Amino acid sequence: MLKLFPSSRPTNRQRSKVIFLHVPKTGGTTFSRVLQRVYGDAYTFFEDDVVDGFVRNLEVYECMEIHAAVKGDRLVWGTKNIMKESNWRLFSGAEVFVMLRDPVEQYISSYYQSSKVGKTLEKKAAGRRFFPDTLDEYLENPLYSNLQLKFLLGSEPGNDPELTEADLQRAKRMISTVGVNLGILERYSESLHLFENVTGSKIPLGIVVVRNKNRFPTRIDDATRQRIRDLNALDQGLYDFAKKVFDEQIAGCGPCPRYRYLSEHSRVGRLASRFGKYLLSTRNEIPPS
Repeated sequence: MLKLFPSSRPTNRQRSKVIFLHVPKTGGTTFSRVLQRVYGDAYTFFEDDVVDGFVRNLEVYECMEIHAAVKGDRLVWGTKNIMKESNWRLFSGAEVFVMLRDPVEQYISSYYQSSKVGKTLEKKAAGRRFFPDTLDEYLENPLYSNLQLKFLLGSEPGNDPELTEADLQRAKRMISTVGVNLGILERYSESLHLFENVTGSKIPLGIVVVRNKNRFPTRIDDATRQRIRDLNALDQGLYDFAKKVFDEQIAGCGPCPRYRYLSEHSRVGRLASRFGKYLLSTRNEIPPS
């Protein structure tokens, strides 16, 4: 895969900069905690849309996570400006990671997450705007479709034009040009293995604390699932492309280790989240999801 802005591989003296584009509801919170344990004080969280702030953080920190945040009555994409094609050069010298997910599962998880968050914001304008009460309302609003592609391109839901096939092609070009390292939620262990191989970093004791995992309270019927897939055709195209690229990226990484997955609600999981590499003996093995 052609990469126009190559990054420097880690050496014994200096690790590569790491930028994590945290697409909502793709297993990113779990990966975020991995980064925090690996990089410690050298990690920072970026939820603004100011390019100068991004550049300053990149100079100071080894690892930066870019996410979204509700501020007042506005949903701010951290990728809003930095993902403009004229700014792709800013990623030169860094290893960029992103996790993606099957579009239907990501969409459903986003709805249930919105329902939970909306309860805390129901008295604010932001709550009324971003968090519908029912799945039917969610389905009727194009604001919530193709969120993975929207975040990756920095397209703010509700403020920017709806995406087209040309935007999907631009995202593919960005992935190839910048050399984005892709992860797939449905292949989480392999995605972590790719991270370790690319960065030269190791996840402390191979422990991964699973965080912010939504459980769907009701079964979504097949017809609704197909409707969701149709509404997210661009995300489906991105996901299909990402799986092919991921296969290429993981091919040279060797056998995948067995990571230990712990629930954030377990005592051991809470200790692992808090103390990371200092957790010693009481570990439970949970098969990769």
